[in-house]
Amino acid sequence: PLPSGRPIYDTMLECCNAQYGGQISGACISMLPSPPTGSPTESGDLDVFYPDSETPWSEAGCINTRPLPSGRPIYDTMLECCNAQY
Repeated sequence: PLPSGRPIYDTMLECCNAQYGGQISGACISMLPSPPTGSPTESGDLDVFYPDSETPWSEAGCINTRPLPSGRPIYDTMLECCNAQY
């Protein structure tokens, strides 16, 4: 029987995140059948924005897609980028 008053989670990952999210050792996560790696992967959008110079100026905006082209100015937010570039 389950102890009364304890939360129940559908997956071990949900339990680890909810109950042991700040665990420095990572012990809970390491016991998952396929634990995530400690290194982030290079996927998804960037955390910075840059002007899209591949699109005509009248239609262009700021984007945060990978890969970041070299030599482009970068901005923390889309608004900062658009205000500076367009």
